[in-house]
Amino acid sequence: MARLKLPNGEIVEISLNTSKVNNDLSITTERYIVFLDIMGFKDRVARTKHEELLSMLNDFNQRISKHILEHKEHGIRLSQFSDSILIYSSDNKQSSLQTISEVSSKVMETAINSGIPLKGAIAKGVITCDISKQLYFGQALIDAYLLEENVKYYGVLAHNSVEADIKVLEEKGLLFFRDIEAPLKSGTVSHFEICWYKNDIQAAKESLRKIRETVSGDPRKYIDNSLKVIDSFKA
Repeated sequence: MARLKLPNGEIVEISLNTSKVNNDLSITTERYIVFLDIMGFKDRVARTKHEELLSMLNDFNQRISKHILEHKEHGIRLSQFSDSILIYSSDNKQSSLQTISEVSSKVMETAINSGIPLKGAIAKGVITCDISKQLYFGQALIDAYLLEENVKYYGVLAHNSVEADIKVLEEKGLLFFRDIEAPLKSGTVSHFEICWYKNDIQAAKESLRKIRETVSGDPRKYIDNSLKVIDSFKA
């Protein structure tokens, strides 16, 4: 047994093992993981009736779960806790990075078009994902969580643990990522991002403008930054 601290500060005791669950998904292995955060969730809870918020979350979960089901045979899984979403692969293969990037792009596109702003990060490392116990931990999860915390626009950035693998995908002509000047709370920094908007840039921009009508002050900076990132895209 080991005592570990999760990103939210919770201390848990777990047993490190590599037994199999859910279609041979290893509990503890090196894998890719995406941490996503629903922006403005606390404000939504304060301003929205519980039943309405529950209905919204259920509807959103069903829509993004469809993207997971489409790739379940490739070992992609999703877990949602309140305003936090985890998407993770079954292993560290290049094909898994390709698939989880495609799924994450669809989830981002679905969210933004539904008026639900998301930001996040992807990382790679040894992670425990025990579905039966709803237990998730590992350095890669912490890396993704901490990078997501610093993101200052609606997008998914890549942690340095994934960069070498992204470059391999680029060499194969699989352009799910692009290197950008990413808006972070600490300033503008070069990072690879999942290019979730490339299939329909105008629809993405229109959805962002609709979200703009629901917020004021600092949250609008996220929208401004998102539009600048999209405007810098060259197909």
